[in-house]
Amino acid sequence: MQVLIKTHRMNRTYRGNHFFVLSKGNNAGRPMDKPCPNCFVIITKCPHEKQLLYWLCSALWQCGYFKPHLCGSVIPFLRLPELKTIIRNTHIRIENRKAAYEKAVDTLNKLLAVQKKLSNQLHLIHETKKKVLWQFLRV
Repeated sequence: MQVLIKTHRMNRTYRGNHFFVLSKGNNAGRPMDKPCPNCFVIITKCPHEKQLLYWLCSALWQCGYFKPHLCGSVIPFLRLPELKTIIRNTHIRIENRKAAYEKAVDTLNKLLAVQKKLSNQLHLIHETKKKVLWQFLRV
């Protein structure tokens, strides 16, 4: 897998298949679709690789795998060499179970779609409740 991981510069734009990973704060290691001032960019050759690495980073972040690798006493941060090493080592370990990993990524994508739909429905319920309350208060 040919992957480029580097520090993101705010004035740079990237074409193609890429995503960002937060580098500072308590959520360091969290993958993101949009850049922020303190993040790394991961550039892949194809959308399939992007999805696999995005969910790999998401799994590492959600399971707290990056926490022991954070440095700094006031604002914790993740160093670029550690991120590269963690991603490379984890990718090597899951390479033997690639079919199961790809199935898991597919399931996660489906769950994300359901989550977005439910989140939208909850937002609509909240807005409807506000309208009902406003109508009640106007009387």
